Amino acid sequence: MQYQHGGDVYSYSEQFPGTTPLDFSANINPRGIPARVRAAMHDAIDLCTQYPDPHCRALRKALGQRWQLDPKYFFCANGAAEIFYRLATCLKPSRALLTAPTFGEYEMALRPTGCDIDFFTLNASEQFRVTARILDQITDDLSLLILCNPNNPTGCTIDPQLLVQIIEQCRTHQTWLILDECFGDFLLDAHAHEMRPWLDEYDRLIIVRAFTKMYAVPGVRLGWCMTKNLDLISELSTSGQPWNVSVIAQACGVAALACTDWEGQTASEIAKSRQKLFSALSDCGFQVFPGEANYLLFYSDCYDLREQLMPHGVLIRSCANYRGLGQGYYRVAVKSDADNQILIQTISEVLTHGS
Repeated sequence: MQYQHGGDVYSYSEQFPGTTPLDFSANINPRGIPARVRAAMHDAIDLCTQYPDPHCRALRKALGQRWQLDPKYFFCANGAAEIFYRLATCLKPSRALLTAPTFGEYEMALRPTGCDIDFFTLNASEQFRVTARILDQITDDLSLLILCNPNNPTGCTIDPQLLVQIIEQCRTHQTWLILDECFGDFLLDAHAHEMRPWLDEYDRLIIVRAFTKMYAVPGVRLGWCMTKNLDLISELSTSGQPWNVSVIAQACGVAALACTDWEGQTASEIAKSRQKLFSALSDCGFQVFPGEANYLLFYSDCYDLREQLMPHGVLIRSCANYRGLGQGYYRVAVKSDADNQILIQTISEVLTHGS
């Protein structure tokens, strides 16, 4: 079975036994898990003798308070990825539109449904940004559009005014629109890119988010979506197994939502470190794209850079398997300044002396 994502430290450990890599392949908050979240998960261990709440009531109530929305408009899941698969099953689109490149699980979730999938190609010459040309592809026969904002792996956001036009175009043609905002919390101007107000205007708009990256809990698996379409919420709830969100995950989410300053502080720290890392990667001779989240995409004519770095204890994400990219494209997480410096030093050594 081929694993196509970052964060695969397990395969690394098989290849290099007894070593743990400095992992830049997964875009996880370098600040780690907030103390409040860690304590809540620890306390929840005693509740593991009982089944989790299948309706995630406490978590949905906390989400409702955070987003000023009735809890009935939320659905919680075993990571955002589960939501994409459930949505594909529930919506049964006949034709879908994705950008290329973008997160690969959208396509993986849609393929089993048999729907036709079209792609809106993002160009390096335009810094991989979504442009107004996409409006021409939102027509009456388009069932579903999925957009990632900021996009993965590019880190680029969609201009908010253009995104509003996209929502209005989808409403005109009754096209379902899924907005993946999983990295939105890392933006300095996060509120400018939030489309939550548009849920009141269009009931075929679905916004997907997760706790994974911001709260450094990828092993917990906790994602959620919000939509004003109650029929869809009901279908999502019955489209997969019950008890899909563990006791520990639900406690994690409630505690995370109480960490009111965590997101803003993180975004500020990441922005400073990202700029330093951008400059350092550029100084290595790479073409670095101006991402706005907690990761950077760059191009190198060293097609085996990932493989050369691995023996030195550094793991980066090759983007060769992203539709619309190819060999030579890599993504690295923005970590602490100290870790970022290790990355740059190791890259410099590899480029100078080889692996």
